[in-house]
Amino acid sequence: MAEDLIPNQIIALVSIIVSTLCIYGSNISVIGGILAMLASVLSTVFGTNTLRHIGEHSLGTGIPSIVYMLSAVGLVSYISALLLSLHYDIPLIFPILSIIFAVIIAAITSWICKYVFDIKVEILTKSFVSIAVASMLLMISLSTLIAQTYYPAVIYETVIENGIILLLLIISVMGIQNPYNSCLGPNEDQYRTLSLSCANAFLMSIVISIVSILNTEYWMVYLLISLICWFVFFRQYIVYTRHQAASIKTHGLWPTHDGDD
Repeated sequence: MAEDLIPNQIIALVSIIVSTLCIYGSNISVIGGILAMLASVLSTVFGTNTLRHIGEHSLGTGIPSIVYMLSAVGLVSYISALLLSLHYDIPLIFPILSIIFAVIIAAITSWICKYVFDIKVEILTKSFVSIAVASMLLMISLSTLIAQTYYPAVIYETVIENGIILLLLIISVMGIQNPYNSCLGPNEDQYRTLSLSCANAFLMSIVISIVSILNTEYWMVYLLISLICWFVFFRQYIVYTRHQAASIKTHGLWPTHDGDD
């Protein structure tokens, strides 16, 4: 794997802070949907980049199950925080409480893996927490794109009660996991993988923009923006892929034996 150009800590910090602020701004007319899309992109990039670091520690074959499990943790955190916010009628705590729950549940899950299943990986807890938070933020941002607000009562009615939350869970897993699986290899590059991650995020926004037809008259605006951005990032992914393919053609594949050759 090539050396990262953007540190994982920077991606994590920016994604969590900006995504949370965008979720809080999702009830602004027209702009709120765009902010929700931005939050979904940042969350997807955050989750995919974390997977890249897990892959460095010999957990490559376990990544699909890790993403499924931690997306479920994100979903439980999301719904638990939403129900508590509804119960106490304090909508403002919903996004923050979701993050807190995701951190706690993911940390407990990692400790079970460490001390019960004897999985000794240094970055396990940190990675579990990161993916759980990323998947949870992704599902909330897609929910706010549908509901046009972060208010728990509206999200419950438009996303959870009708079962759309299951669609969000499935596409969140696919959106975070697919870029890593597609770019996996000895010459995996951060720019190439994350450009595909951004393209996947806007592909999800295309689907959710169509789903939001019943809740907003601006769905066509969101659909158009998603289509344009998907084309831009997927085209950039192809450009990065061709550059790396050209370097392999010029310099050859990595050696299959030890030595200086």
